[in-house]
Amino acid sequence: MESPRLDQLRKTLRPLTFAVFAGSQILDIINVTGVTFALPSIAKTYGISDTEASWVLSAYSLTFGSFLLIAGRLGDVVGHHMVYSVGLLFFAICSAICAGVDNVIALYVVRALQGIAAACTIPTSYALVATTFTGKSQQMAVSGLGACQAVGAVVGTLVGGAFTTTSIGYKGLFWLSFALSMVFAVLAFTLIPPSPTNFTMAKKLDYPGAVFITIAALLLVFGFTEAPTGWHQAKVIAPIVLGGVIILFFLVWEEFILEKHFSLEPLIPRKVWSYHNFGPVVPITGFTYATFFIILLNGSQFLIRVQGKSQMTAAIQFLPTSVVALISMFALGAIYGRIPPKWVIAAGEVLGVVGVLLFSRNELDTNFWRFTFTGELVMIVGMSGYFVNYLNVAISSAPAEMQGLIAGILQTVAQLGTALGFAIASSLIHGGTREELKDDYRNSFYTAMAFGSASFVLAVVFIKSSMVGDDEKVEEEEEKEEKVEGVEGGSANIGKLGSDGESTIVGTAVGSRVPSFEKLEV
Repeated sequence: MESPRLDQLRKTLRPLTFAVFAGSQILDIINVTGVTFALPSIAKTYGISDTEASWVLSAYSLTFGSFLLIAGRLGDVVGHHMVYSVGLLFFAICSAICAGVDNVIALYVVRALQGIAAACTIPTSYALVATTFTGKSQQMAVSGLGACQAVGAVVGTLVGGAFTTTSIGYKGLFWLSFALSMVFAVLAFTLIPPSPTNFTMAKKLDYPGAVFITIAALLLVFGFTEAPTGWHQAKVIAPIVLGGVIILFFLVWEEFILEKHFSLEPLIPRKVWSYHNFGPVVPITGFTYATFFIILLNGSQFLIRVQGKSQMTAAIQFLPTSVVALISMFALGAIYGRIPPKWVIAAGEVLGVVGVLLFSRNELDTNFWRFTFTGELVMIVGMSGYFVNYLNVAISSAPAEMQGLIAGILQTVAQLGTALGFAIASSLIHGGTREELKDDYRNSFYTAMAFGSASFVLAVVFIKSSMVGDDEKVEEEEEKEEKVEGVEGGSANIGKLGSDGESTIVGTAVGSRVPSFEKLEV
């Protein structure tokens, strides 16, 4: 049984709890973008090619993107607190090993394990925010987590670039990850209250389906990761085709085979797709993440390879993106709901496209303030409109026990969208002179603009302005009427006298469709 003092401490330190959620989000993204900038240091340390060194990044990305869905579902079953906290602890251990090993093969393996640990912290953190905070605080917290992904992506470029200029090299990034994740893990075990479990579902969960979808995601992410080296290669075509076939089989398995021949719970229940606005948010997430990471990764490489900037200078020139993201996302979070999220997301996609267009106007020697700064500024203000709203929109009508799964689906799509978008955009870059590279990078930016435009069209056409569907509004009104009748008339179904002399009234928690029980003194 939980101590009353511990409960009070957790309530008092909720801002610190959010800081843990936010910090772990930033840490996960830093281990992608930061390592991207540290790859030259890794290649130099082990005397390997840049292509071989890139597997330090690819190993993490493969497992991270592939295990998000199963991690979210696992949290729904065994408790999000446990999956999140253990994931952070495992992440810390892997970070320490990555910093300590001097064998590149061992580094590949441990990075893959670190990706699994990171996957355990992303969907579960969103689900924990939904149960730890309520009302406006919950909306602000979800918005803040969206902001942290954008901030982490930019901070990673700065941190990764900074460590490569020191004697400790790339290992500094992993030592930093170890220290931060260990602190976060201790705080998570202490400050986050235990989450509900559903071990009955665990016995009936679709484990074969989990294997199918994980393998499919691994193959797709691998194929898209290798695509920049040439789409015609067997190592690109085979994984993408096979992954697509397995996904189709997974859909047939869960829709037609599972219910008829096995007594198992689907990994992705059919009702998930009926949640208000969840369907259109899924493809918008994939397209928007593709847009954001194309301009972040290819934009920074444009500054290095075309304009001749150093890695550190390129990272610093992207730093305003992080600062503006923090300011704009929390400002938008504060006014969340006053303007329908549909139009905030749509307007944000337009600004994102305009920002990328401005950045693409850079020449070989263009001043930083003319197109780089203005493009970054407009782009990140626009992207903030998406990051602040998309998770709130997606989980607004979902029950608490499904929010981990929903976050897992969205983040899996985000990873696949990033991998596919970056693969398409990067395959347009062939090298040569700086002038030729300038044209190639512009084409990649135009690709990002196409993805952003697709997101805009989907948002305008398919996202509904209301946050809750009409049928859900009817249910809410019925619940309110029943609650009032129970309070006024002592209804046996709603309000009943407990053995301890207290009246138990069933309500509905903010942001959740799960009944909550409040006790009133009689």
